[in-house]
Amino acid sequence: MRWGLIPSWFTETNPSKMQFNTSNCRSDTMSEKAMYKGPFFKGRRCVVLADGFYEWRRQDGEKQPYFIYFPPVKSEQSEDSKDDSDAGSRRLLTMAGLFDCWEPPGGGETLYSYTVITVDASKSMNWIHDRMPAILDGDEEIQKWLDFGEVPAKEALKLIYPIENITYHPVSTIVNNSRNNTPECIAPIILQKKKVSLQNTSKRGLYDKNNKAAPVMKHRLTCSWAV
Repeated sequence: MRWGLIPSWFTETNPSKMQFNTSNCRSDTMSEKAMYKGPFFKGRRCVVLADGFYEWRRQDGEKQPYFIYFPPVKSEQSEDSKDDSDAGSRRLLTMAGLFDCWEPPGGGETLYSYTVITVDASKSMNWIHDRMPAILDGDEEIQKWLDFGEVPAKEALKLIYPIENITYHPVSTIVNNSRNNTPECIAPIILQKKKVSLQNTSKRGLYDKNNKAAPVMKHRLTCSWAV
């Protein structure tokens, strides 16, 4: 399927002329907006698989990317292992989505396209960004979401909520260029604290117990990586 939903009622001959960004749709309005309510109430629900997704945290005028994914699942063999650095397997992220089928007005092959549903970020995520994908955690939730015949739209909505079972780590800004597609894109980096000394405090500054001006240190997160 193509990422970026093209609704069945789109009248242009070229789907690239879609004027709206439909890569994501908000859960709180998908049952109201014409773009999404048709697929939603027709039961055109899908699951989008990915290793994880990226989000950028804004700080001090800079944007630091994070890779976000399911926590690794530890194998039984790793319980007695002293070195468990590789003793886990990462689950594919299972995100809730909607899809639609568009047929060119002049005839031709049907185009299947989808959008990823988003929700307010969970407590463990909202310090990075205020939105996150709607993630289906486990086979039961996945099966209910896909079973449009037995699970109506109203019940399916109960599966769409922020989850806390998620983890993340900072990554290099090479991910800012979509042409980069290497293992380095998801490799963790170490964020280093940079100390910044201020000048001697004034009368309004900080003082120690002997009424002497106390040194003040501020910390700002900076990143180091090899490009």
